[in-house]
Amino acid sequence: MEGDPVSGWQEFAHAVADLRPGALLPTFAAQFVTGDRVSGAVEEQRERSLTAVQRILDQAKRAGAVRQDLTATQFQMGIASITRPLPDVAVPRLAEHEAWLVDVYLRGLRP
Repeated sequence: MEGDPVSGWQEFAHAVADLRPGALLPTFAAQFVTGDRVSGAVEEQRERSLTAVQRILDQAKRAGAVRQDLTATQFQMGIASITRPLPDVAVPRLAEHEAWLVDVYLRGLRP
């Protein structure tokens, strides 16, 4: 997030959303989650990932781009919710609408 930290934060959030984590969660959960427990190796990777996201989030907080109480887990869950697949219908220009929704989400995270 060098240069303009607010733009860097927005670019980061859109890049995470472009991975469509909400679309991946059902497959991931079926393979790596049993009851309410995630496999050990996956949990370790999850913690590393959240730590990295938290560092970026801390930069965004210092720049005033997000509220001080936002956590990496909250950010990730919000992006996952936004990127959940729609029902099996043809949705023209879906990527454009998802990008708009991410922008709306980011505005809601501002102080």
